[in-house]
Formats: sequence, C-alpha cells, structure tokens
Amino acid sequence: MKKFAYWGATAILLFLLAWATGSYIIIHDTQAGFFEAFGYPTYLVYPLAALKFIAILVIVSHRFNDLRDMVYAAYFFNMILALVGHIVYGDFYGHAVVGLLAIPVSYLLGNQVRGRPKYNFFGTWTHPEPSASN
Repeated sequence: MKKFAYWGATAILLFLLAWATGSYIIIHDTQAGFFEAFGYPTYLVYPLAALKFIAILVIVSHRFNDLRDMVYAAYFFNMILALVGHIVYGDFYGHAVVGLLAIPVSYLLGNQVRGRPKYNFFGTWTHPEPSASN
C-alpha cells in the first residue's frame, strides 16, 4: 500500500512538473500572461521551467539526499504561491491543491519505499558523518 501511495503521489508531482515545464516553453506568452495577471514577474517563466525540469531529474534519480530535500521544499513553496495566485485571480486552483497534498505524501513515503538517498550533493557539511569516537 505504501508503494502504491508513494508512486501515485510521485506520478502526480512529476506530471504537474512536466506539464508546467512544457507549457512554460511551448505557450510562453500565455503563461507569461498568467504570471502577470497573478501579480508575479514574467521573467520568472523560463527560470521556473528550467528548475522544474531539474526537479524532475532529482526526484526520479533519488540519488542526493540534500538536493532532493531542497527540491521538495522549493516545489512546496511554489505550489503555495500558485494556489494563492489562482485564488486571488479567481481562477481554477484544483491542481495546486492536488499538488500540495501529493508533495508530503511523496516526500515522506519516498524515504520508506526507496530508502533515504546515501549521497549529499553539497558534501558532508550538510549532513556530517558521525565521528568514529562516539
């Protein structure tokens, strides 16, 4: 049951990330218009597309513990801003709610289903190794 919940929530996240990445590039002018209407600067569209593509790679690879944690945290904040933007604008916001529900499920069950990643992208200073003398 945990595997099903994890992969279901992760599939939802990956779909939302891929859809956003593609739409930010393919229909850039439309997406920039949404950003402007929501009160966000339009210059964020391309950087967000790149970051969401990188997020897909990090989540799928499940290799670096600290980088994976940052991706989930950043996407959580992104979805909060999306939810607020859609609500204030009076637009449909169901996808933001679904994303906000899927993020903690995917993150918390990921450690149980796939194990905690062994490596740190930024080195041991983010998660120091226990000393041998303890």
